[in-house]
Amino acid sequence: MTVPELARFAAGQGMEFIAVTDHNTVSHHAELPAAAAAHGIVLVPGQELTIDTGHANALGDIGWVDFREPPDAWLEATEQAGGLLSVNHPIGGHVSWATPMKRRPPLLEVWHWSWLDTHWTTPLGWWMAWDPAAIPVGGSDWHRPGNDALPGTPTTWAEAEADDPAAILEALRAGRTAVSASRDGAVLLRVGDELVASAADGAILTGPDGPKARVRGPLAKFPAAPGCHRLVDPTGATLALTG
Repeated sequence: MTVPELARFAAGQGMEFIAVTDHNTVSHHAELPAAAAAHGIVLVPGQELTIDTGHANALGDIGWVDFREPPDAWLEATEQAGGLLSVNHPIGGHVSWATPMKRRPPLLEVWHWSWLDTHWTTPLGWWMAWDPAAIPVGGSDWHRPGNDALPGTPTTWAEAEADDPAAILEALRAGRTAVSASRDGAVLLRVGDELVASAADGAILTGPDGPKARVRGPLAKFPAAPGCHRLVDPTGATLALTG
């Protein structure tokens, strides 16, 4: 797809923003503002740094990052330019993350379309082992029609103060994020000193110590506690999560 075609398609899926992260290039960045304006969607510039032992998104209009350098150099270059680095699909078959780093990037793609059975807790275990303080994001990793999951499956939510890429990045940087299976299903938000479950009637709120409460009604609030919290269905499948 061209950039305008992608913008139109993602907006049609109900997305308010997506990150556009072609592999090892920023050649698409110049087209993003016009396509975003034409189709009423925020297009966050980025690049997917891609090597045999792992993929990472460098988010922001930060110039080209040399993927031939080691990942620690990716992190340094991204930070110096004001962007954000995210380790992508750490458990994703032959594209899993398998390279060491001296420091941890701020973001982690905890939820990727390759989490085929959300009863599995492997992605959550990887998150806790890699860096419990990493900010969780989700990604469909959508490339083209008929390939991978559609945009928004999963959905990353960001509490942003404006509808522009800089505000989205600032929300991610601050950890004002949540991830859900889709934009139309259950969502779990951390709002001040509360956890707010939306469209999750009958789901179970679970935290680091296990199940905590049953969600009742279309909007339910619970006292917040540190750590990853999830909404799961009665069979234990994850519906939504927040850090």
